[in-house]
Parts: sequence; structure tokens; C-alpha cells
Amino acid sequence: MKRISDDQQKYQQQKMKHKEQLDEICEQLMKAYWTVRKFYEEKKIGHEGLKAFKKARDEARKKPMPIQPFEVAPLILRELKPIKGRPMAALKRADNGVVISKCPIIPLQHLEATPPMQFWTHTEVNINAEDEFTLSHIPFLGDAEDDTSFCAELMKTFQDGIHGTCEIFRYINDYILYYTLRQLSEQLPHTDMDNMFRVVHQQFPNKASFHELRALYPDLQRRFQPETIDKQRFTNEQGELVEKFKNDRLLNSYELLLCHKCFSYDCIMHNAATSNGYGNSKKLRTKRQSSSGVGRHSAGKENCSKMRRSCSTNCYLLNNSSGAAQPAMVANATGGGKKGSNKLQQKNSIASRPQQQQLSIATGGTAPADSAKWTPHEEAIFNVLRSTGEEEFCRIAIMLNLSLGETARKRTCQEVYEYACRAGPQSTNGESSSPVKNAKCRKKDNHRQFRAIKWANTNGTVENHGRFIPCKAKCDCRSSACHCVKVNNLCTKYCGCVDCGNRFPGCRCAPGNCRTKQCQCYFASWECDPDVCKSCNCDKLDGSGEPICKNVSIQRGLQKRLIVAPSQVAGWGCFANEDIEKNDFVSEYCGEVISTEESERRGKIYDRVKCSYLFGLNDEQVVDATRVGNVIRFANHSQNPNCRAKVIVVNGDHKIGIFAQRLIKCGEELFFDYGTDSFWKQQIDFVPRELTQMVRREYRVSVVAAAANASANSAGSSGTTRGDSV
Repeated sequence: MKRISDDQQKYQQQKMKHKEQLDEICEQLMKAYWTVRKFYEEKKIGHEGLKAFKKARDEARKKPMPIQPFEVAPLILRELKPIKGRPMAALKRADNGVVISKCPIIPLQHLEATPPMQFWTHTEVNINAEDEFTLSHIPFLGDAEDDTSFCAELMKTFQDGIHGTCEIFRYINDYILYYTLRQLSEQLPHTDMDNMFRVVHQQFPNKASFHELRALYPDLQRRFQPETIDKQRFTNEQGELVEKFKNDRLLNSYELLLCHKCFSYDCIMHNAATSNGYGNSKKLRTKRQSSSGVGRHSAGKENCSKMRRSCSTNCYLLNNSSGAAQPAMVANATGGGKKGSNKLQQKNSIASRPQQQQLSIATGGTAPADSAKWTPHEEAIFNVLRSTGEEEFCRIAIMLNLSLGETARKRTCQEVYEYACRAGPQSTNGESSSPVKNAKCRKKDNHRQFRAIKWANTNGTVENHGRFIPCKAKCDCRSSACHCVKVNNLCTKYCGCVDCGNRFPGCRCAPGNCRTKQCQCYFASWECDPDVCKSCNCDKLDGSGEPICKNVSIQRGLQKRLIVAPSQVAGWGCFANEDIEKNDFVSEYCGEVISTEESERRGKIYDRVKCSYLFGLNDEQVVDATRVGNVIRFANHSQNPNCRAKVIVVNGDHKIGIFAQRLIKCGEELFFDYGTDSFWKQQIDFVPRELTQMVRREYRVSVVAAAANASANSAGSSGTTRGDSV
């Protein structure tokens, strides 16, 4: 008991000490705040602001805007003529009682009010969303609802509270915030910045949350005091590089923003903050160079140079065709040969050349001097182009001249060739590539091992419940240290374990047969991947004249035409605008991809408003189509559905596909069973009734008539391409 009391006493002392530190920070914060605010009001607003206002006023007085006179067109009242056969409702009389005009009654047809709809943004792909720790507003539940207890529950749910619940009369903007924090950090140099952000949030809760302040402070520093940031100048006034920087520094932003799954910059699904190790450009570039044969010995490049066409009469291929080998772009990229054999090859290659053209990179030979010295800008751009694995100096010269601009001196391919000889080889630090024969054998072994282990020992199922995060290189995929094995996932093509037995090998089906469990991809609930499936024609495009794989509907967006109309079940519904065959892909359920913790916070609000669009994606992520989604979000629940939902892995990502469970006629409303998913249990209660087959048939007739008048390219259509069956 004494030990427990000592621990409690120690904890209380630490807690009191932390509270005293926060109180001290709060006191110094308010002193700094009033000092900065006084300076801001007197200097920035009182002096500079007034000066700018007077300047703008004086300029307006010097150049007054001319006022163009205009005439108001007279209002012409048309003569009201009564309609024969209809009673008059209103009579306009003069002072003497004479009828001037009569207003006829026009009966209006009764129209039922459309169901209410919340505002949403249309998307055809999933969008990654960050967790929200601050609630922007209190949801409106209705005039008759008492939301006192609900607001108290929301305050506990969102750790940063609700924006606007605290009434603060102290004004603060970005300028005052930054210089207040700046002055506070100078007065308390040993204080943690996180404690300062917490105190700022306590005193000014409506300005920004604690997490937002941490991300906002570096931006404020770049705005108000950029000179305090230690940054190196890359270019001069002419836009040229001031020195020969390394490729890693020049390509840093490209490598940071490039998504190696979508091959696009600043991807909305796999952003830089949540990429979770999908490789980097340098490693992928090295693998491509090794696999394409970049870095082979010069004899092979000499044969390639003879087959190429010269770009002009002064091309480097013609000037160096008398036995001179093309300089190696990458040295020892394959790493397969021995050191002695490389030296022997270099020696023999040098001996076979004329004396005046010994330009070998490996021997460090000399080349004729350029007519003009290369600038650091030219050298840096050349190294970047060279790192791509391009072996033809004619193309490198063209791209180099395009990047230099019109006023710069143009470089010929001969000058580029001679500079490459003097610069020496460029090593990519690539991994040694295995022979092609071994790669084919390993692929066959992977197929056989997948069938023996995953197919036979899982009772016909493959678990894909965990989020796919690529494991690292040289990972032991037989132990729980591997993330893929830990969550019972298969290794994907993005994993660094090349020789792993847990890697998914794809399928070897004939074209058009990837729709049964005999297909390994279909069995594992994966879509066929053109990078690993080589025989099912999943890489072929429409119009190629060859049969195309039937298991690529989601990645190609081969969805059906859908429309939105009032439902006979609840609110709005989703209807087919064309006939859909059984097992055909209807649409992907798209929305915001959020974490399970964020879904719990949002779910408490959705339960009270009795409307939820949450759909479980995997053990860590949920798709929310409330704010962002597509038209399939309007599909309602039914115990006798005509569609089914299935989670499928597409290029290492979980996707939700909606498929036809039977033949669906044009104009028929789409339903699928919400099932026992925890996110859909209460949503089933929001659907008031179940339609009979007769009511469905009668309602389909009216929807078909309305859909017949709509064009195929209407705003309600969610797709314009007819999909293939799965």
C-alpha cells in the first residue's frame, strides 16, 4: 500500500508540475499577445493601413470613374385577355366601377414533393480523408429535438471540441498568432512547442485546433519571416541552377509527390502523408534500368549503336563509328560479372579502337574539349536525363536543349557524347538482377506454392481483411515480423520481397476465363493485374480485336448507366438505365476512405439524423459516401436484393464492387442486402418497408417511361461505358 501511495504521490507531483508549467506559459502568452496586438493596431492598421487607404483614395480622386447616363426603358403592360370557357377569379375596376381587366383561373396539377436530400459531391474514385478532431458545427436535429445531451456526447467524442462553442471576444489573426508564438518562444526557450500550442488552443479555441496549429506554424514562418528559414538558393535570376546539384535534391519534389500506384502527382488516394512505403523513384528507376539491360558491357552497346539512325551528318554515331564503343550509361548495374573479367573486357575494347578515339569511361580516357565550357545548369540537367536510363545521346541532346531555353547555346549530340565520356560512369546502386531463366522458374514455383498452400489449406477462402501495406526488402515473410503475414495478407507487387513465397503470382487463365474459382485472382477476390497476369489479356484495350479479361471491370470503370429517382422504399433510390445481366459489374461504391476511429465519430451523428452511408472496407478503413460519393449510394436495403456487394483487391487497394445478382431490367430499382455489418445494422431500421414483386414491377414501368425521355449523357448518369460480366 505504501508503494502504491508513493506512485500516486509521484504522479500527483508530476501533474501539478505540468499544470504550473502550463499556467506560466499561459501568463507569458497573454502578455506577448497584448504586446503584439498593440503593435499591430498602431503600426500595421493605424499607420500602414491608413497610409494605404489614403493612397488608394487619392488615386481614385485623380482618376474619377465616368458615370454614363442611361435611360430606363418604359414598362410595357400587355393587355389581359380572358380565356373563354373559364371562370374569372379577379376583376380590375376603375373608380367608376367599370371593369378594366379580368384575370383567369389556371388550375395547376398537384405534384408530390420530392424527398429531401443532403448535399453531396460526385466522384468516381475513392478519396483519402484525414481524421477530424474538431467538429465544425452542431448538427441540426429538428425544432422538436432536445440536443443538450447529444451536444455533451459530441464534446466527449471530439477531443478538440466543437468550433464556436466558446465565446471569445479577443481578436487574433495569423499575424498576431505567429509573432505571439515567436515572442513566447524567445521568452521561454526551453519550453516544448506542443505545450505552447495547447495553451494557444485553450485561450483561442476558435482559431485552430492543437493538430492544426502544429501544421500551421511552419507555413506562418514562411509567410512572415522567410529569412529565418535556412534554405539554399537553387537558381539565379535567369532561372539557371547555380551549381551542380545531385539528382536526389533536384528530383526531391517529384519523388515526394509521385504516387507509384496511380503514376500521378499529388494523388488524392495515396498522398505523401499516408503512402506507407509504396517505394520511391530511385529504387524503381534502378529496377527498370537493371531489367532493361542498362549497364551492360560496351560490346553490346556497340551493336545497338550500329542499328540506330543518325540524326544528322554530324551525328556522334557517324563520327565515332570506326570501332569506338558508345560510353556506358551505368556502370556494373547488373553486378553479375567478376572484377577480373570486367578489366579484361575493358582492356580488349580499348585495344580495338583507334588511338584518337579512345574515349572509354572505364579507363578514364580523355576526349576532345568542348567548344564551350559546360555550366552547372547544363551538367545537372544532363545527369538527371542520364539517370532515366536513356542510351541515345541524340535524344538526350534534344531534351537538354529544350530545358535550356531558346536563348541558351544549343548542344549537339557529339558534344553530349564527349561530355559523357569525360564525366565517367553513373552508378545507380541497383540490385543485382537474376537471370531470366531463374525468374521464370521462380514464377512457376510461386504458382504451384500458391495452389498448394493458399488454395488447398484455406477451405476455399483467402483472407483480405487487413490493409495492404508493402513489406520491406529482405523481409522474412514466414514470420510474424512481416506485416503481410501478421494481418494474413498476400504480398503484392509493391512489396520489397522479390523471392517471397507469399507473393501473389497472378493467374495463367486463357482470355475470358477469369470468372470462376479456377482463376487464382477470382478465387482470392483480386482483380487481374497486367503486371503479374500475362496470359488472360487483362492488358488489352477495347478495339484490339482480341478477347479481353472479364476480371478488370473496377480498375477500368466499366460500370452501368444509373439514374436517381424517388424510391418506393425510402427517400431517393438508384435505378438501372439499361438492362443488366446476371453477375455483371454495376458500379463501385465510392466515397471518402476514413479510419475506423473517424467512422465511430461520424457514426454517432449519422445515427441521430437516421441516415448513414458508411461501408466497411477492411479492418482499418471505412468508405463514407455521405459527403462525397457516386449515385450507387442511393441504393436501398432489401432482404430480396437484386445486387450484391463484394470487397475486391484492385492494384493493392480494397474496392467495393456492386454486382447484379440476377437479370435486372431497365428502370428497376437497385437493392442490396446491408447484411450484418456493424456499420449497416441501424441503417436497416431506417428503411421503413419491403416492397413486393408486384409493386416493384408497377413502379418500374413509370421509371422506364421517365428514363426513356432522358438522354444517355444526362447529368444523372453515372457511367457511359457498358461493362463486362465478372
